[in-house]
Amino acid sequence: MKRYDAVIAGMGPTGVTLANLLARRGWRVLIVDPAHEVYPLPRAITADHEAMRTFQTIGVADEVAQECIPHPGSDYLGVDGELIKTFYPAPPPHPLGWEANFLFYQPRLEARLRRELERYPYVEQRPGTSLVDAAENADSVVVVVDRDGETEEVEAEFLVGCDGARSRTRALVQPTITDLDFDEWWVIVDAELVADTDLPSRATQYCRPSRPGTFIIGPGSLRRWEIKVLPSEDPQDFKDDAVLRKVLSHFVDVDALEIARVAVYRFHALVVDNWRRGRILLAGDAAHQMPPFLGQGMCAGIRDAAGLAWKLDAVAKRGWPEHVLDTYEAEMRPHVAEVVGLAKSFGEIIGELDPDRARARDIRLREARRLRPDPTRQQVIPPLSAGLIASPPNVAAGTQFPQPWVRDVSGDRVRLDEVLGDWFAVVSIENDDESDPVPGDDSGRFFESACRALGARHVTVRASTGGENGRRASAGDAEVVDLDGTLVDWASGLGISWAVVRPDRYVYGTATSRGAALGLVEELCLQGETLASEPVVERH
Repeated sequence: MKRYDAVIAGMGPTGVTLANLLARRGWRVLIVDPAHEVYPLPRAITADHEAMRTFQTIGVADEVAQECIPHPGSDYLGVDGELIKTFYPAPPPHPLGWEANFLFYQPRLEARLRRELERYPYVEQRPGTSLVDAAENADSVVVVVDRDGETEEVEAEFLVGCDGARSRTRALVQPTITDLDFDEWWVIVDAELVADTDLPSRATQYCRPSRPGTFIIGPGSLRRWEIKVLPSEDPQDFKDDAVLRKVLSHFVDVDALEIARVAVYRFHALVVDNWRRGRILLAGDAAHQMPPFLGQGMCAGIRDAAGLAWKLDAVAKRGWPEHVLDTYEAEMRPHVAEVVGLAKSFGEIIGELDPDRARARDIRLREARRLRPDPTRQQVIPPLSAGLIASPPNVAAGTQFPQPWVRDVSGDRVRLDEVLGDWFAVVSIENDDESDPVPGDDSGRFFESACRALGARHVTVRASTGGENGRRASAGDAEVVDLDGTLVDWASGLGISWAVVRPDRYVYGTATSRGAALGLVEELCLQGETLASEPVVERH
């Protein structure tokens, strides 16, 4: 029986992202999917800078970004066809080092992520292979897969179900599910522009009771319409080309289009209650489903993969206790539940069918815009509020750590994550309490020992004063220069000078002194029960 570190069910964006993140850590991975090829038409179309940052970790972001376009933002039009709300990406400077939101072509993205897996000889991709069954024992899970009617048993430390809304893995686990009460039929139309026609310059939400709909500008000539099926209509009628073109003509001159894909979807809003049963875990659409109105469906799956990969590695390869895996659900479930709830609320704004309630909605939203600016797409995404983060109150714990462009020790201009490494990092930002130590002060020695125990890299970030380069501080550590002030300004605004950063680039905690930062590092050492691996100098 073949043995792997992990079997991943599902070769969509979540599954191949997780496989890449584990492969970078040396994991032996088997990834399977019933489909024989990448699905040739786009499904997800919108993603954000957090997802691109994860692709950066994998090593494909620069190539992926070349085929994407910046998201132009969304205008919401009311009953009278006039603006009632905007939903735009955050403007520059970009705090995570990438466009705040972007539009992409999913088949090319998936193909690139699969090609990246080919770099790893210990990763086995098996398209055309289905998950059949799984049985746990004391230290592994036996997984049954099927290809063309031939079954095979393999053994792995973990099975992760990234196998979508109809997840076989979820069916095996049989968790309870919280339904957030959103159940609507919509028609998705992807088309290529083949002639000039008048279309909005931004994505547009047509919030009209007579026919709610969405227009999205994709890369190149790709354009998408999402059209709500009315209560009087049969969703299957939209498979008739004449019916489809008649409805689509309310939004665009259909003669200017070559329709590439028509899909009828039943949008749901739900969150699985139990994401882990022993050595079997769920991620992506297997763990949660949301309507597309925030453009966060794929992003949430990528976030799951990034948060799960390092915890699996901590437990399986670094000796952290198995209960650390429970923090995966503790972090991601409440986070995604809030995001799913937001997506539902945006869908209710767009899809209101009662004319009187729609007019009242328009008045309410216009008054809200008069009193304060509409939030950006980034402002509505919540931080992590539970799990493996410093206990409150701690400024910025659970938020994404900024990523400025920096100048490194070689004089190269790079994004900060290239310096931080793949594990924890302890970042000191424009502070002097680590230089010129007071005689008899051993805090520096305690700090270095604790960082070694955690395996964390210590990176010092200085503000730029000109053309200076970074410096090599000590083995594994570095000092870099913040070229655009993104991180220095962030720390100054919060009144902090230290941050402990997780492998998925969420902030574990921040501090105002090296002593307080040392306390955070020691907390993490205790979480991972790693103090014994590198003795910390005893303090009296």
